[in-house]
Amino acid sequence: MNLKMGTWDYIDTELPFNTSDRSLHMKDMGGKGWELVSVSSNPVTGCHVFFWKRPRSRDVNKNDNGVGFVTNKPEEQSRNSETIKSQYESTPSPTVQKSNQDISESNYKEFPEPQVVMVVKYRPKEGCFDEFRNELYSRDYPNVIARHMGFNKQKEFVCVSLMESIDAALDLEGVGTSWLDSVDHLLIKYPNGSRTESFSGPVWGWYPKYKNLNKYKDGEKALTVIVVKMKDDFVDQVKEIILKPSNSPNNLFTCISQYKDTNDTYIYVGLDNLEGRIGAGDYYLSGNIKPLTTLVIPEMSREFFSDAEDFVWFNPKYF
Repeated sequence: MNLKMGTWDYIDTELPFNTSDRSLHMKDMGGKGWELVSVSSNPVTGCHVFFWKRPRSRDVNKNDNGVGFVTNKPEEQSRNSETIKSQYESTPSPTVQKSNQDISESNYKEFPEPQVVMVVKYRPKEGCFDEFRNELYSRDYPNVIARHMGFNKQKEFVCVSLMESIDAALDLEGVGTSWLDSVDHLLIKYPNGSRTESFSGPVWGWYPKYKNLNKYKDGEKALTVIVVKMKDDFVDQVKEIILKPSNSPNNLFTCISQYKDTNDTYIYVGLDNLEGRIGAGDYYLSGNIKPLTTLVIPEMSREFFSDAEDFVWFNPKYF
């Protein structure tokens, strides 16, 4: 009997950099039905990280003969739909409010520590700014902890998604592609033909300042994303400096993550009080317990975004 395949199962495995058993490991995983999605590296553990997926049947049970069959569970689906509907019916218009939720210091502490950060930039066409803004801010993200969004003077939008797992990141990529197809007519493509400029990486350090998050929750905030290239001889020294809470009294949170699959480049994401915003220059000089100016390569680094936060989406399942 044919099963209707729906969602996917995901898993990640690690092998040391110096292992000689990669082919054996891949054959073993393939024999179990796993398909390789991507390979990254974790310099902290000295391992390659392999991300796998395989199809999973939706609501598969066994009959008396042990044969799998699919159950639709219409009553349960109806209850779930009504629950989701009630959660979002009262959500304010994103062009009026700065957030889909009113939160406090205690709410922030309910969030799990993010495991993956994804950063995406979009360029809407002339005359499509407001329409795209509304489409972007009105989206729901079931597997995202929070998504911080804003736009710069060039009217490019940036979205920083904090995710609870690699599974959530992979799910978001799949959902994001379908959503991009729906807004393709609103976007300018980048020189490489892509509709976005994006990157992601596993989180190395997450440093929220709960008192400041509560203190400035109703004030204007600034979001900064910097891709930082470290000098080869100072990678360990830089990590000792950056993997600590921000030195800025106006900082609300700092998130440090690996840039793609590199060993010498990281992503800095910082949320600050708007008046105390820290750009790339200030970050290298005074954003940490020690200056980074002689330990990194500014000309090979990049300030990806540094401007006012315009909207933040918090996942209501944590409230």
